[in-house]
Amino acid sequence: MAVSPRASSDRRFPDERTAALGALIEPIAASHGLYLEELQLKPSGADTVLRVVVDYETGTEQVDLDTIAELSQGVSEALDKDDPLPDVDSYELEVSTPGATRPLTEPRHFRRNMGRLLEIERAGEPVLTARLKEVDDDGVTVAEIKPAPKKGMVPKTGPDTHIPYASITRARVQVEFSHTEE
Repeated sequence: MAVSPRASSDRRFPDERTAALGALIEPIAASHGLYLEELQLKPSGADTVLRVVVDYETGTEQVDLDTIAELSQGVSEALDKDDPLPDVDSYELEVSTPGATRPLTEPRHFRRNMGRLLEIERAGEPVLTARLKEVDDDGVTVAEIKPAPKKGMVPKTGPDTHIPYASITRARVQVEFSHTEE
């Protein structure tokens, strides 16, 4: 399954045009308690798609649909009022969250996913499936989840291991259908 990259804070706005849109949209997102993760402005046939991706900056709560709808309405009104895209005849506004399987690229992304199961890739190491236990300024502490030897058996949990951010080449949340705390 291909997973689109998640912009790090220095790449949220890839060009001057999206940076200008970001300056307009960021305060609206903040007024809803949200962080503007990234903006994308892409042609799509005769139209242009403006994709606004938001999330809470802290905590583990998920953004609900009512908040997305309110933000979408606020952004739409601001775009209609300020017309920051005078060279675009029509556009489609998409407001969403990053999604469950998008890569984690910043410490705050890891903090937002405390307790979740992650797939972590490190240079020269096998892929690690682990439960996220702690996040600090230098890296993450995880407990490896070793597959059950036979179907129906409980997977084994390894000892807590600290992994520096610098050694992580890719990390993403693994979607679980059920999980009980140990």
